[in-house]
Amino acid sequence: MSKDSLHYDPRHWHNIQPPEEMDVSRYFEYDEDALLQLRKWLRLDEAVPKTIVEVGCGSGYFTEKILRMTSTLKELVAIEPDDVLREYARGKLSPKVRFLKGAAEDIPLPDEFADLTVCHIVLNNLPDVHGAVSGMTRVTKGGGIVAAVEPGGGGIDYYPDPKLNELEERVGEAYGKGVWDLRNKLIDYSRDLEHKRGRYAEVFHSCDLIDAEAHGILSVFLLSDPRRDQQEILRWLERRLLLHENGWKRVSEILQRGGLSEPLLQEYYEAKKAYLENLVKHPERISETHELHMVSRTVTIGFKPKRNE
Repeated sequence: MSKDSLHYDPRHWHNIQPPEEMDVSRYFEYDEDALLQLRKWLRLDEAVPKTIVEVGCGSGYFTEKILRMTSTLKELVAIEPDDVLREYARGKLSPKVRFLKGAAEDIPLPDEFADLTVCHIVLNNLPDVHGAVSGMTRVTKGGGIVAAVEPGGGGIDYYPDPKLNELEERVGEAYGKGVWDLRNKLIDYSRDLEHKRGRYAEVFHSCDLIDAEAHGILSVFLLSDPRRDQQEILRWLERRLLLHENGWKRVSEILQRGGLSEPLLQEYYEAKKAYLENLVKHPERISETHELHMVSRTVTIGFKPKRNE
């Protein structure tokens, strides 16, 4: 299939998940407790100013988290191959962050540059995990840290509307198929690792990183949680509704490629729109709407030996 025949090209990640959608879908993913743990694991709680490289910054979502976690930052460089995602992130975070176009396997920085090189939900989408970790290791100083925050597998998405909940399950399956069946035809994944989610520490070791650590984060978000700011929740719901309406053309094409029929597409669009509109128009119902989302993340950390070790 030629690139010209595609209305969206899944080799460019912004066609799979636009930057606005990245920010909205992950908005509540890391609470203060999670950031406290990440700060400790990434050694960002140390009082020594650090040079940090983030590989695959996407929309800048995790870049913002790095800035929040780091009190003694020397420099933060964000690497992103997708022009749309990189420019969106630059618009949010420049001049706090230096943005460069590049990929994990070929980072446009010199050897021994960073005290910490980190990626967030990147390795699981790449055709060459070993090459990516090797690239991250190259730009890391001796004694520095290489870290990867990646999906841990599993999760829960629950909507209290039974019909919408059922449709979301079918949509999720069709979306994955609509993206990855085509992406696998366009990108050579032959070098990839089987069961790679459980093998990051092994890959780190093969790239000459030592003392590998593995940690886990479980993020749970409940819409009706009384500890949440209701106005913040309302603004988030408004953004979700806008994305659902404005991004439907792209989403519907992906879902059609994934095998979802036209009647189901229309049913899903209307059901999701009605659900969100109801909450936006009647915010008092938020406290009674027990929508639940849960995701897990693995945090793999390795240390680059100093030259005399």
